[in-house]
Amino acid sequence: MNKTTAQQTEQPIAELKGNIHTILSGNSIEKEKLKGHYFHIHDTPEFMKKIGLTGEYFSIRYGIISRHRKKDDDHNLSEENWIDLCNRIIDPFVITRKRNAYKLFIDVKVNNRNIVVCVNVKKVGKILNVNAVKTVYGYRERFISGEVIYKSKKITPEQTALLDEPNALSLPSVRGDRR
Repeated sequence: MNKTTAQQTEQPIAELKGNIHTILSGNSIEKEKLKGHYFHIHDTPEFMKKIGLTGEYFSIRYGIISRHRKKDDDHNLSEENWIDLCNRIIDPFVITRKRNAYKLFIDVKVNNRNIVVCVNVKKVGKILNVNAVKTVYGYRERFISGEVIYKSKKITPEQTALLDEPNALSLPSVRGDRR
């Protein structure tokens, strides 16, 4: 058993939905109590298990959420966005695999605009650990990389375009309004 799996089994897994307010808006004493904890996001649906995401459930560590909050004010995920992500993680429009890591692509409304959230997942024992949540992509980073192992039957034309244009959601050369 590796260190991450041992940490998760030693501490109780709390629901992210019930703790997201404290993680994002709590005082330093409340946040300190949650540091290092893992949070249950959602149980893994059967269709994902059949394509290789064989963990029993998705979890995320406190640090992943707190680091994301400091990345970019334009795409700062609110409590509502994190709860939406918990509900939508089981309904991505695309899943890719590269070696033993998976990327789940989900769209979420942030600041009255739909953005795509890429949830990086790695299998750790019987758990699918979310090890990154990305909402902004660098200039040279290819947006969708790896083998596409799942594509939703309800995929929109905008989502399909992401598969055709690998850098479609990269940051523009000039910051500011991106419409």
